[in-house]
Amino acid sequence: MINFISGKLNEVLNDMIVVETNGVGFGIYFPRSNFVNLPAIDEDIKVFTYMHVKEDEMSLYGFLTREDREMFLKLLSVNGVGPKGALNIISTLGFSTLMKAISSEDSKLISTVQGIGAKTASKICIELGDKVRKMNFEGKVDIIKENNAVNSKINAIKDEVTEAMIKLGFKESKAREIISKLEVTENESVSDILKLALKTKL
Repeated sequence: MINFISGKLNEVLNDMIVVETNGVGFGIYFPRSNFVNLPAIDEDIKVFTYMHVKEDEMSLYGFLTREDREMFLKLLSVNGVGPKGALNIISTLGFSTLMKAISSEDSKLISTVQGIGAKTASKICIELGDKVRKMNFEGKVDIIKENNAVNSKINAIKDEVTEAMIKLGFKESKAREIISKLEVTENESVSDILKLALKTKL
């Protein structure tokens, strides 16, 4: 089993990301609900993976935390839920909403996911309810929300700095390369990061 892959984020597709490590690009199915937490293209990323093996296919599914992968594996333990179905559930609802739905046995919400019928949604709630409640999901949801907010702000700062550098004559790829080398926090201003980026270029 491949436990995790570390490398550079090379590409983001519809339901997959490509991580390049040692000259090899790994296509990894990834929940769309977590795209907002991805780093910029060409930045470092570590993805916790699950490898699904069939007679004629090997597929990788990836997550940014062990806890997210744990939730995915719990869904797989329910009879009738395969890896693509589990990923679709997470992509549609997001981790925090899914954990709340299972904990409160809201099978109706889960059944709104395309391809998940009422019977399967009910089984998910019944079989995973106690397990999810034991994961102290309320605390995890707060952390998820906080991390989402921070990452969104940081990505917004990077995007604004990138746009400013492009207006100054930089190619987008070069601008993102320079910014990827900088440590950006949610408390810094666009002008401060732009100044650092220009100094790095010089």
